[in-house]
Amino acid sequence: MNVEFYFDMDEVEKAGFRACKRCQPEVEFSPNIELVRNVVSYLVNHTNRQLVLKDIADHVGLSPYYLERMFKQETGDTPRSYLEKIRVDKASHLLMSTELTNLEISYEVGFQSPSNFYRVFRRLKDCSPSEYRKGVTKNELD
Repeated sequence: MNVEFYFDMDEVEKAGFRACKRCQPEVEFSPNIELVRNVVSYLVNHTNRQLVLKDIADHVGLSPYYLERMFKQETGDTPRSYLEKIRVDKASHLLMSTELTNLEISYEVGFQSPSNFYRVFRRLKDCSPSEYRKGVTKNELD
């Protein structure tokens, strides 16, 4: 018989076996976490470029379909929506810390059109970039 049963993980490891990636009972995080970190790092470092899913998938060596499905399963966001959040966070920082115009900021953080920047910013922050800048400035003065 080629089957052996173990009652303890220590016995299994002493025998020279390890759990497969799919059923690692002792691991608290997903086996895809390194892949997700790699994708997030790529997104953060390339926010000001025009990115398509295929570019990101090529970087990590996956198909675009599988990357999107796996990333959403792990983070709750698609790579595109995650990238938008990164861009809006960077834009928020620039709105607070610089005198750049909204148009300059939109291009600086990687949006291809000002209208898309305004739409995404409003959706994520519940205000326009100008309102955000005024609100932050007003709160700092109070």
